[in-house]
Amino acid sequence: MIPSGARVLVVGAGIVGCAVAYFLARRGCQVVVLDEHGVAESATSRASLGVLSHPNGGDNPYAQLYRDGHALHSVLAAELAEETGLDVGWRPLGGVELCADEQEREEIYQFNRSRGCAVERLDERALQAREPALVGGDRGLFFPDDHRVDPPKLGVALWAGAQKRGAVAHSGERVARLAQDAGGVEVATRREVYRGDFAVLAAGAWTGPLAAMLGAKVAVRPVRGQHVRLGGSPLRHLVRARGRYMVSDGDTTIAGSTVEEVGYALDTTTEAAADLRAWIGRLLGRDLPLVEQRAGLRPKPRGGRPLIGPLAATPRFFVASGHYKNGVLLGPISGKIIARWIVEGAPGRDMDRFEPER
Repeated sequence: MIPSGARVLVVGAGIVGCAVAYFLARRGCQVVVLDEHGVAESATSRASLGVLSHPNGGDNPYAQLYRDGHALHSVLAAELAEETGLDVGWRPLGGVELCADEQEREEIYQFNRSRGCAVERLDERALQAREPALVGGDRGLFFPDDHRVDPPKLGVALWAGAQKRGAVAHSGERVARLAQDAGGVEVATRREVYRGDFAVLAAGAWTGPLAAMLGAKVAVRPVRGQHVRLGGSPLRHLVRARGRYMVSDGDTTIAGSTVEEVGYALDTTTEAAADLRAWIGRLLGRDLPLVEQRAGLRPKPRGGRPLIGPLAATPRFFVASGHYKNGVLLGPISGKIIARWIVEGAPGRDMDRFEPER
């Protein structure tokens, strides 16, 4: 266990970085967050609709991490509201999954039931009762444990909670060099050299190049996702079909997202907007006006599991990245685990399968 008040540098101010900062600050650490952009403005969360899909009852470490991460959101939402007065937009909406035919519905139903998930079959009448706005489906499933949170609001609230406990952030800081010595760690940017006892690399799709500065091979690559925000909010629940989602948010509806291997390109495309709008139009039987289109980069890891833990040769540097499509869902639990690991010297659970250099 380290002495109270350890100084920790967090590289990356997205949801994962803000969660790391928040839970470290709760444990009494001196937290300094560094980001090339602003706090809670990550390229990852720009690709996210904030969907918290239902967990399953698997007993492997990833299923347990997912289940604990899902459960943490409702607790965290209440705690952040009390501490900061901010609403993160957590809502237990439930989710409707549309199925192409009876065979697909039964396969998905049996798969989820076998893993202890709460799920209900929907015939055409039940589907219309659940989601009257839908016209593009005649069978589906309802998952009461599908929830949603607002990613930008979550990031802002996490940072507000960290800041109340003394955390500080420096924007416009592009990392030029990383080093570890007997006295701790060093993060050098183009403007300043920061020293600390530990550092956490929570830079999403950019984590690999940062780890390479330390001679570590962290296999994570960017995958672009685009989503659209349309005028009107006809939906009661999350709606999922073939890997895409749509959900009403205030007086708008958000839908997405694409999966594109285009490197670090963050631009939006007219083709993606047209494709998503056509998909929504088929399900709702009408067009909704385009309000906004956004693109973000998801950090996709090799092996499919997040990268959480210390680097082998430089163990004062931790990694919290590679959450791919589950950065919002797993960001808070990852931050909580990293904070415990740094302060207590152990994560409190089996993290071998999440080793960053696997």
